[in-house]
Amino acid sequence: MILEKFLENLNKKNFSSKTFSEFREELINHANLYYKDNILDFSETSLGGMLVDFASIVGESLVFYAEQQFKELDYDTAVDFDNIVKHLQKANIKVPKTSPSIAAVDFFIRVEKDPTTNINDHVPITSFLPIIRSGTVMESGDIEFILQDDVDFTTNYTVSRLEEENNIQYLILKKSGITVSGYIKSETFFIGSNNSYYPSIQLEENNIINILSVFDEENNEYFEVDYLTQSTVFKKGKKDNADLVQFLPAPYRFVIEENYIDRVTSLRFGNGSGFSTRDNVFYSPEDLMLPLKNKETFGRMSLDPSLLLNSNTLGISPANKSVTVTYKYGGGSSHNVKENTISSFKESPLVIFPHSTSSTDQEKIASVIDSITTNNPEKSLGGEDALEIEDLKLLIPMSAKSQSRIINTEDLLSRIMTMPSNFGRINKIIALDNQHSLPYKDLYVLCKDDEGFYIEASDILKTNLSNYINEYRLIGTNFNILDASIYNFGIKLKINIKKNFDPDIVKIGAIDSIVKNCKFYLMSIGDPINVNRIVNVLENKELNPGIGTVVTDRRNIVVSKNNLDNFYDIDLERNILYHENTFNPHTSYFDGYIYPPRGSIFELKYNFSDILVVA
Repeated sequence: MILEKFLENLNKKNFSSKTFSEFREELINHANLYYKDNILDFSETSLGGMLVDFASIVGESLVFYAEQQFKELDYDTAVDFDNIVKHLQKANIKVPKTSPSIAAVDFFIRVEKDPTTNINDHVPITSFLPIIRSGTVMESGDIEFILQDDVDFTTNYTVSRLEEENNIQYLILKKSGITVSGYIKSETFFIGSNNSYYPSIQLEENNIINILSVFDEENNEYFEVDYLTQSTVFKKGKKDNADLVQFLPAPYRFVIEENYIDRVTSLRFGNGSGFSTRDNVFYSPEDLMLPLKNKETFGRMSLDPSLLLNSNTLGISPANKSVTVTYKYGGGSSHNVKENTISSFKESPLVIFPHSTSSTDQEKIASVIDSITTNNPEKSLGGEDALEIEDLKLLIPMSAKSQSRIINTEDLLSRIMTMPSNFGRINKIIALDNQHSLPYKDLYVLCKDDEGFYIEASDILKTNLSNYINEYRLIGTNFNILDASIYNFGIKLKINIKKNFDPDIVKIGAIDSIVKNCKFYLMSIGDPINVNRIVNVLENKELNPGIGTVVTDRRNIVVSKNNLDNFYDIDLERNILYHENTFNPHTSYFDGYIYPPRGSIFELKYNFSDILVVA
């Protein structure tokens, strides 16, 4: 019986349910049973009552702190920030970062048409065709976008139009490139010899997207690793226009350490001397035995156990050197810019002309450089603010079960939701079995725009996602990355208002209670609209004391919103826009729930204007 009671309290996350008064009553009964000949008065004003009160307070306090400690062992009930951080670290969940926005940008150049070609052939002079190098920085207001790969106009360009000036024909050529928002900064640190065994440096900026390079004054490159015991890295590159993956030793390496509170980033390096290369895990213990060699007698001697840590297997230390760190920071939902806004360069674009052979071409080459313009035909996506601690707690179950490769659906979703921020951010995702082929999985994904509304992921972001999960999937596992359909909806209902209540105040309170308690913003892909909960919230006497009953039939409470409902709101001074998808609430209704089509999500886009309550 005692074991059953303990297990019952364990499941309730409580050791005991006793309060001060219960402790006091039990102690008084105990005292009356065993000490009635010594103390007769246990009233509140008596000495015996005082002793009982003291003991009851101690008992209640012990139970309270024991229950608190027990709750802190579970991430779901933990409230102490430090303990939540430990749960996140145990689940290998990294510090939340802002993710950058990704945009496809069109580049245009004006190049002289080759006069030796046919009049109908739109062929430019080859020597004037540039390559715009990666690292070129463009601007949209004060937000910078950095070109990720070279834009090579020597091949696969598009002729946008033909112009003529002073009897010379010019071609306007177009080619697209991928840009990512953020700011690049370099910092130089000097690491002295008196630093710790594992020296570290702290970067000035917060919200670091990724470390671009780390070099010391001797031009040694330091590689980022997951653990300092990791002595090799993979490095991607290109050779003959093909992707190349190199397997490199990493004697110079570092790990990234980030603070969950202020999101400060530090780099911690190895502790080796670099004078020799050793294969052992720790520094050779034989080195500590050298003083005893060829001796038959010896006295007491002291050994420094820390010498065992002076190992190159944990990386070479940059002690007594200057280290230059180049990194990228920034991001967030504010970096999701509108279309046609990335239209200027921060500085002159980085350009080379691989086929230019004559110095007399410099004037025309300068003319081509001056003609380079840029524009983003679509809004940028993927930028999102860092997840809060409470949001990260929701990732713990998936992350705790995941592994370094994708075996099951939990691994897949955990891998995608913790995708490095420089790839962009997926806001909603669901994995469903393909209806026609069992080995395939259909991944339905969604992003959010700069206003926090759902929007289809761009092709660039889906390509990044495909490349990322391709590094972890098993051979033979295939994924179809698809756009989740967005269905906007509204709520329209009639209520009975009790006497002596102001109808306007009751209706405003009803809308507010629906928004706060139904929490439609937490809905995931495939989740139904819970009409029963809407009615229960409105008829809750504590939340809405002025409402009698909901008059409208539950099948008619939810209404579909689509692009035919678009209008300009004079009060808000903005366009109210909906997606073109539509659904039938009546045919989708079952037992108090309205279900979306496969791979789609419901969105209450404008909380207060999409909810109409009449009396």
